Parts: sequence; structure tokens; C-alpha cells
Amino acid sequence: MARSIRARLGDVWFSSRYHARTLLHRYYPGGYGYMRTLRHVQDSGYTPADVNPLYYAHGGWEDAGAGIQQRGYQSYEEYVVHQKEKFNQILYYRGGFQNATIALYRRQFYGRFRHLWPYLPRNARILCAGARQGTEVEVLRDLGYRQAYGIDLNPGPDNPYVQPGDFMHTGLPDASLDMVYTNCVDHAFDLDQFFREHRRIVKPGGYVLYDIVLGKGGGFEAARWDNEWALLEKLKGFFPQLIRAQRDDPWLWVLLRRSPEQAANDASAAQS
Repeated sequence: MARSIRARLGDVWFSSRYHARTLLHRYYPGGYGYMRTLRHVQDSGYTPADVNPLYYAHGGWEDAGAGIQQRGYQSYEEYVVHQKEKFNQILYYRGGFQNATIALYRRQFYGRFRHLWPYLPRNARILCAGARQGTEVEVLRDLGYRQAYGIDLNPGPDNPYVQPGDFMHTGLPDASLDMVYTNCVDHAFDLDQFFREHRRIVKPGGYVLYDIVLGKGGGFEAARWDNEWALLEKLKGFFPQLIRAQRDDPWLWVLLRRSPEQAANDASAAQS
């Protein structure tokens, strides 16, 4: 169904707002908004957390089958410490991200989120899982999704976009969100549990949008795959209704829907 003229005019307005703020992030001296705050966090005396050095050396992988590998953490607590350390080092060693990096991230997020307008109303409740400093949340809000928010194990200090939270155990009610977005699939402690949690909290007819990194990743990832098709095969078991898939190297992003029929089957299985 064609969108109304009023809706399309709104698209133009929000898109223009996004572009204006991206210019500020790119060229405002010392950073713009919350990014400017993070510049003052830098601490030359920061001591990294005590994490198994094998992980920093890109080691510790175990075969999970079907072309998937998971990091062999000794405990969930070890996993949490390791995942928090990535943003800590960005904050304390570098004072956050530079202007050009944030502008690049914003352009990448815009390339995904502008496709959501035909599917999600602007009052949609959207969770950005593993959002770190919250650039994806900021872009969603720039595009009119004012109820977007993020969670992360380590959101940094005084974050206006992201609150402390665990995307493996969100604590959210069943069917409470219109969409979950994440580009941190490769940071999931357990991929089956990760996708199962997202399916639980998304409403019937709601969506998940995943950015899937191509390649083997670095020293902080908790999951990896031989190729993106190995991961997509796993995803199909949780969200079989694929709406859109697009390659944007080094990413493949996919938009999937939790169909009402699938939600009914989940409810029936839970009662049996």
C-alpha cells in the first residue's frame, strides 16, 4: 500500500534532520553531543581488567557445529568481564570515538533504518541490543523513532541513549517490543539462547534486524562462523520469515519478522 503524502513528507523531514546532525558529528571540534562528553573520560593510568590473554590473542574457540564456533569461556562471569573490557579500552585509552568514525557509523545505521519506514510506525518500541555508546539509538531517534533505546553490559558514563542491560537476559516481558536491532551477534555468549530471547520479547508481527559481520572478527567476539550462510541457516529456525537481506561489506544485514503464526506456535509449545 502506498504511503500517505503526510508520511512521506515526514520521511523527508526526519531524513534532513539526520543529515544535519551527521554533519555536526563529523565537523564539530571536539565531538558533538554525548561523544563530546566521552572525550574527557580518557585516562592514561587505566589498568585493563584481568582477562584470559588467550582471548586477546584471538584464541579459545570451540566448535559448536554447523559452521559455528563459540568462545570457550570458563563461566558467564568471565564472558561479562571480557565483553565490558572492549568499550573500557575505547573510552580510557582513546577517549571514545573520533568524529569521522561516528559519522561513518551514522551513515551505516541510516542505510539500514531508512528501510524501516514502511514496516514500523514512528511510535514503535525498539531495543538496540549491545548498543555501547548508543549511536544507533541516536540515529533511530533522529529518524523519528522516539521510543528507541539501548542496553549494554557497559554503556559508559552518563549515557543518555543506553542503559545497563544484558541482551542474553533482558528481563523484558514477553511480546513487549516492535523490533530488536543489534550488530553484536558475534558477541553472543550462546547463539541459540540469544535468538530465543529476542523471539520471546518481540511482538507477534514484530521484527528483528541483525547486522551480521563477514569474516573472523577480532579479540573480543564470543561467536564466529565459517560464512554468513551458516549463521542464516541457524536464524531460519527462529525467524523463518525473511523480509529483506542486503550485503554492505563487511556486513550482511537482514530484516526478519516474527509471524503471528509463529507466535501462536510458541505459546502452544510453552503451555504443553
